[in-house]
Amino acid sequence: MIKFLLPSQLVAETPDEPGASPYAKALNTAFRAAYPLVKSAAWRSLPISLFGLLPSIFLLQVYDRVLSRSGTSTLAALVSGILFFLCIEFWLRTRRSRMLRNAGAIIDHGVSGALLQSMLARPLRALEARPASVWQQYFRDVGSVRGTVTGGLAQSIFDLPMAVFALVVIGIVALPVLPVVAAFLAIMSFLAWWWADEVRAGRVEEVQRGRGLDRMTFEICNARETLKTQANDGPISDMWRQTYNAWLTESFSKNGQIETARDGTTVLLTVFSVVVVTVGAISVMEQWMTVGGLVASNMLALKALQPVAGLVSNWRSLATAKEAAKRLETVLGEPVEKPPTGMTLPQPLGRITLKDVSFSFTETAQQPVLESVNLDIGPGGLHVIVGRNGAGKSTLVKLLSGLYTPTRGIISIGEYDLSQFGREELSRWISYLSQEVYWFGGTLIDTMRRAAPGQSDEQIVSACKLSGAHEFISRLPDGYRTMVGEGGTGVSVGERRKLALAMSFLRKPSVLVLDEPSNDLDFQSERNLLATLLAVAKVRTVVVVTHSLRIVSAASAVYHVTGQGDIEVGTAAVMVPKLFGVKKPLVAVGDEDNAGAPASRSMA
Repeated sequence: MIKFLLPSQLVAETPDEPGASPYAKALNTAFRAAYPLVKSAAWRSLPISLFGLLPSIFLLQVYDRVLSRSGTSTLAALVSGILFFLCIEFWLRTRRSRMLRNAGAIIDHGVSGALLQSMLARPLRALEARPASVWQQYFRDVGSVRGTVTGGLAQSIFDLPMAVFALVVIGIVALPVLPVVAAFLAIMSFLAWWWADEVRAGRVEEVQRGRGLDRMTFEICNARETLKTQANDGPISDMWRQTYNAWLTESFSKNGQIETARDGTTVLLTVFSVVVVTVGAISVMEQWMTVGGLVASNMLALKALQPVAGLVSNWRSLATAKEAAKRLETVLGEPVEKPPTGMTLPQPLGRITLKDVSFSFTETAQQPVLESVNLDIGPGGLHVIVGRNGAGKSTLVKLLSGLYTPTRGIISIGEYDLSQFGREELSRWISYLSQEVYWFGGTLIDTMRRAAPGQSDEQIVSACKLSGAHEFISRLPDGYRTMVGEGGTGVSVGERRKLALAMSFLRKPSVLVLDEPSNDLDFQSERNLLATLLAVAKVRTVVVVTHSLRIVSAASAVYHVTGQGDIEVGTAAVMVPKLFGVKKPLVAVGDEDNAGAPASRSMA
């Protein structure tokens, strides 16, 4: 953590590793950008520390010169002078605080932005490996890191010069007290170091338990409706309580140590003040120093010890920030997807080819999800993927969409290998609609525009008509200006699916990939969806994962994912009786104006 605050000349530069994430040095870059402000704040701390000694000198002069000589004019001059310098000190302190706030904002802006971009640029499998609660905790870590320059610890560090200046002044005006102050300063410095070591020693387990509790709480909040409908409150509450108690026990112990350090520091400061006054009183009686020197030295001694006492109280924030920085460095250094090629290539017609494609989630998997699969899909036509739950249907369409990278083999769209493109480029050619559709809060029209910038109102309405969303939007009191809450609150699951389908149409891709699009749709909506898919399939390749017999019956080709690593391919007339146990498809291929081109197929 401290290395980010050091001058660049003192930190060894490490060369970028081949294939390193472009966000790996985001922390270092953010702190480097904030460093000039932190440096300026540190320099302003020197005059602030000097001005902080003026009240003590003021008391010294009042006791030694004003009271003994009844010097009213001297008192007026002293008051005027100290008020003037206190105004300057106030101005310097506000400037320093503003600099530190700006430095914290620079760090927060740089690291938070890099973290968001790093998260969005990751392969889908990497995103699936971490729940949303973990990512939320990473963003909280940014605040902990920012606190190193905006919190009380930074203020204590910047005020350390005051301790040195105070010792110098004490040596001048109250030399007999100087050994006592130096001894207590050494004791407080030792305690600051010792408590820091104690906090670091046991902090990791407490943080891990706390993060686990936050993750569980986040999941319970997300699942609140399910818990209510299934009346599963008791077991979940017991599980949460067990996790909470484990965290509370660990946190109680560590907080007790911190409170002991804080209380001990308070008592030591009181003892120190008593000892200073005692030694000073003896020195005054022996005429080694004046009464003014005694009063001033007591105040100066407290000024000298306050920054060190602040370090004792704030070491925990540094330990927290240090661990947060380590986590952020790790996650920001993880690999991301390929950046866009920057080239404008002709849009392919929509033919997807799989050549000797295999895929496994782990290297040690005994049975791969797909093994040596060869397929030729499109261009054009309605292509339906079926199979039992867990067979690998969603995995297959994620491979077709470029969201997953095959373990072995090549997936191409037209003449292009998918592996050479980033997600942003592929999404213009292959639009994928997953089973889970999340809707961001805002008006319907604004959310649609975010999905496809530059689209006119007429194009958005046309896409909504094609997906079947226009019908229910027209019935809403505010129409396309209807405000929808976070997660799609205010519209049904089926309506959200229609809206998501409309956004897919807006992109005008060569290939449209839909994972269970008929879920949550009523009978008539499914019929309308099928008619839409058949119309789109005349000009684009449409790939659908479904369990709907009606949609399968209308397919140009049916792909059965067996769950044994291979894929069976056939026409609806052949596959429907085999897989669904009916004599013939509900809708014969060629009916309902199904003019989709048949696919070229090869067996796995």
